[in-house]
Amino acid sequence: MYGWLGGGLDTEGCQSVPRLPRLPLTTLLVGAAALVAAYLVFTTVRDVVRNYQLSDEKAALRREIAGLDVENQQLTAVRDYLESDEYVEYVARSVLGLVRPGETLVVVSGTSPAPGPTAAPSPAAGGDEWWKELFIIPQATPAAP
Repeated sequence: MYGWLGGGLDTEGCQSVPRLPRLPLTTLLVGAAALVAAYLVFTTVRDVVRNYQLSDEKAALRREIAGLDVENQQLTAVRDYLESDEYVEYVARSVLGLVRPGETLVVVSGTSPAPGPTAAPSPAAGGDEWWKELFIIPQATPAAP
């Protein structure tokens, strides 16, 4: 009647439930120790790989910081030059055509046109480093830390 449960009838006519096979205690302990060892190996390998990835990321960030320091120094030098009297005088004389009191402006005409000021590069056309084209700053490669 209940054969589909997997049991049978015992000697008294009652249905019996099949028992699981018994494992010795040492086999259970060895299996548990193997599971713990596998977990420890897995977590150790995961931590070593993560540490390696973090050290690579740290080195990349140090290189980026070195490059940004160089760019910061260049921008500071450009700012200092733009704030100087030399630059103001250069712009006044070459771009605006101004002269100091007592000086005489002499315009020489020739067969070839005089080179005029070049148009300033636009930020949209030149990317992030458009300002370097204004002041011919050589590209320096940052030193590795």
